[in-house]
Amino acid sequence: MRLSLVVLSLGSALAAQGSGLPPVPVPPQNPITPAKTILGKLLFWEEQMSTDNRVACGTCHTFAAGGGDLRRVRHPGADGIVGSPDDKFGSPGIRRSDPGNRYLWDPDFGNDVQVTPRATPSFLTAAWFPELFWDGRARSNFVDPQTGQTLIPFGGALERQAVAPILAQNEMAHDARTWAQATSKLQNAEPMALATDLPPDMAAAIQNGESYPDLFQAAFGSSAITAQRIAYALATYQRTLVPNQSPFDLNQMSPQAQQGFNIFNGAGLCAQCHSHAPGPGGGPVPGLFSDRSYRNLGLRPIAEDNGRQSVTNNPGDGGRFKVPSLRNVALRRSFMHEGQFTTLGQVIQFYRQRGGPNLQNKDPILQQINLPPPGPVDQELIAFMQALTDPRVAAGAYPFDRPTLRSDLMPPQGYLYGGPTAGTGNQLPDMLAGVPANVGSNDFKIGIADARGGSVAALLVSSQQGFSLEFGALVFVNLGASAVIWASLSGPPGAAGEGYGTIQFPLPADPGLVGLTGYAQWLVVDPGSFGGLAASHGAEIRLF
Repeated sequence: MRLSLVVLSLGSALAAQGSGLPPVPVPPQNPITPAKTILGKLLFWEEQMSTDNRVACGTCHTFAAGGGDLRRVRHPGADGIVGSPDDKFGSPGIRRSDPGNRYLWDPDFGNDVQVTPRATPSFLTAAWFPELFWDGRARSNFVDPQTGQTLIPFGGALERQAVAPILAQNEMAHDARTWAQATSKLQNAEPMALATDLPPDMAAAIQNGESYPDLFQAAFGSSAITAQRIAYALATYQRTLVPNQSPFDLNQMSPQAQQGFNIFNGAGLCAQCHSHAPGPGGGPVPGLFSDRSYRNLGLRPIAEDNGRQSVTNNPGDGGRFKVPSLRNVALRRSFMHEGQFTTLGQVIQFYRQRGGPNLQNKDPILQQINLPPPGPVDQELIAFMQALTDPRVAAGAYPFDRPTLRSDLMPPQGYLYGGPTAGTGNQLPDMLAGVPANVGSNDFKIGIADARGGSVAALLVSSQQGFSLEFGALVFVNLGASAVIWASLSGPPGAAGEGYGTIQFPLPADPGLVGLTGYAQWLVVDPGSFGGLAASHGAEIRLF
């Protein structure tokens, strides 16, 4: 273990400026360079990394949420039923799509956006952890997912974690996505075509029309785009994000925060797991506020999520999850691996009660906590945790700056107008027009859900809005100026609300189209509707 630490220290490239964190550990196989850093920053915020152009790494990992997700969405849990006691809160990903990137019904989410089964952890201190994800499944050795070759034997957890979401069908990928598909897409994508308000360093990197092959050439010496190089660039960028300018680091804590720190180290026993001082023999990382262990807090029955056990196959790890760093924790919008709590006050009360009610494998250290009753102590602890916030992270200041993403601006289902006309079972067909309409896109698609299964449907696409009543359906595009694209909907024939379908077509790479708006609407042949037709909302297709 010491030899490994020495190897990592030789590759350390960034020294912490404050008093808290040690130098960032960097594996010698992936040294930090400026060209690799800016490539990684571009890729981290690139929504075209996903198959529906709506999800970047930075969609779920935001500085404003302390490196976690600003959003908090319900996951149905193990029973698949929304609203039951085993529900969790995670991050929305993409709507499930088949290997051809056509919308596909999912047993848990139907045609709605899928949600991760665990809350998004912060990535801001990930470089100091030897394993990543809540269960540590991103091990320290990085194995090239395309060749199977071990490229980093120790210290490559960031690289290993970086490649996982790109092929994950509930996060960034359609079913059965391959690395050949992911890299080919980047090969032909215009960098940051979907984003606006680029930070100066990102804008400068592509100001002369640089392509991704150009950027990979600058970073790696050749234009080849591979999974290894994507992982190396993303990990490099993350290693330059050192949140070490908090009041704690600068010895500028208020008296209230200092008192909270005393409780943190004393009766609260917080420092037992959220260590901030070096341990004997090179144990906990100074200033990390995590001992990097895995603990079971009794939050959930192990049967709902066995956590670390799924990685080690050791029953003793049942229900254990990583102890996260507390840096920037006051910016978080949800807490714990399943997003159960939304305030630090709730977290403090949870520990005051010595954890959750599930006793199997529950960590015995919880029984030793002796927090005073609710009162000033809560505010003091919160003040201390607020003192772990780096103001640059909170303000989105360099290096913690970011562009505006298209998904920040565009509603999940697109720019809808008008209203749907009910079909069989009084179900309202759902327009899915949330894929960005950037000119030159080969991934553009428009979908429909919640219609009559097995029906014939028509997608009307027009340059003009309209208003008419056709066979009982309200139509919001100009029929006389519409192209009609026919589709046979999937789903059990005749089943109310179980029909879905997709129309895909490329958008011409014509600059003259930028700024134009088209209009689209689905009509469904539905004998269960009032006049024989059901209809979706209309949708504006805003070209950019």
